[in-house]
Amino acid sequence: MISRKVKADEIEIQIYECGNKTGEAILFLHPQGSSSKIWEKALPAFIEDYHIILMDLRGHGGSDKPAYGYDIQSQCRDIKCVLEELGKQKAHLVGSSLGGDIATAFASIYPENIISLTNIDSGMINYIGQDGERHQTIEEVLEEFKNRQINSFSSKAELLEYAESVFPKEMWDFYFEEWFKFVSLYEVAEDRISYQIPPYINVQIMEMVCNLQYKELYKNITCPILFLPAEKEDHLAIKLKNIDEAKKQTFVKTSIIPGSKHLMILDQSEEVCQNILDFLLETKN
Repeated sequence: MISRKVKADEIEIQIYECGNKTGEAILFLHPQGSSSKIWEKALPAFIEDYHIILMDLRGHGGSDKPAYGYDIQSQCRDIKCVLEELGKQKAHLVGSSLGGDIATAFASIYPENIISLTNIDSGMINYIGQDGERHQTIEEVLEEFKNRQINSFSSKAELLEYAESVFPKEMWDFYFEEWFKFVSLYEVAEDRISYQIPPYINVQIMEMVCNLQYKELYKNITCPILFLPAEKEDHLAIKLKNIDEAKKQTFVKTSIIPGSKHLMILDQSEEVCQNILDFLLETKN
């Protein structure tokens, strides 16, 4: 695995590369609050045939965490800069949660630079508004994230001990254990860290998320799309309805993995990878 930093305008983005450098590029984008290392279990499925690129979104992992610049245009520009730095005109994009939301916008803004799009329980439902995830105004959402309490810890071990203690015993399972392995860590005070995104970053991210309108983005997407909506999450019917809108614009494949949760890459990595590989093979033929 090659680790390097890529300049994106005024900041540096952390990326990792592996796989077949002569193959098509496949870029993985992680969930909010996580890091690109969440994809580690997925790599063996693609390493033979694809040039794998893992990217820490700005404000996450090893990438810079600037005070400003979390709008969707900047997020998509980061992807564009990474591809240009690696000499890749086009790439397959695979995104989970926030990563898929940004990938959807990228496919709409830069259709000439994308081969296919895979959205893992992402890019399917607006965060607010009619038929949105939450029935709040953008002002209410931003106020909530602005005032969220940030818990700090002296070490990751202490952080993990706290995380396990606040979940009911019946809920603390493999899924959540895996999530806390891959969270981004933030210095919130001298010798103190947190897994929670600082408000100065998180409020901007949530403003971006609240403003994304997927039906509008679909209108400009020309590449094939694989949707993997989670069976065990809310609003499945709305997600499927919105996926039907995407079908009016391009080739769409939808697969619902039995028992899947929002971050299915954590506990159903094998099933997720097989669905992506089948989709890539189908769209190549």
